[in-house]
Amino acid sequence: MKFISMCNYQTWFHDDSIGYVVECNQCQKIQAGFGNLMVTFTHKDFDNFRRYLLQVTENKQAAANRKIKSVVIRTPADGICFLLNEEELMGLHQMVEYADTEMKSASLIKLFNE
Repeated sequence: MKFISMCNYQTWFHDDSIGYVVECNQCQKIQAGFGNLMVTFTHKDFDNFRRYLLQVTENKQAAANRKIKSVVIRTPADGICFLLNEEELMGLHQMVEYADTEMKSASLIKLFNE
């Protein structure tokens, strides 16, 4: 198992009740922590995950019990998935969208400062 050291990072999202998204300034990998899982993404994988998560969120059927873990979210890692209830799905979606907005805003600001 390969672990990525994220010693010098930019925080794009952090909320103790939801999770975090950070980016390593050296390797540009994005690390997301949610629940008891931590996933490391390339920028392309993160964007694909964000779009997939948006699609799942928009197309999910309302469950009779929002607390039952019935939503499976694939990750770029083979065989690793999030198993979420509807409330957790909304939290993960919020976290990923907020982090994406922050990354894109920072990128635009950097372009204007060059």
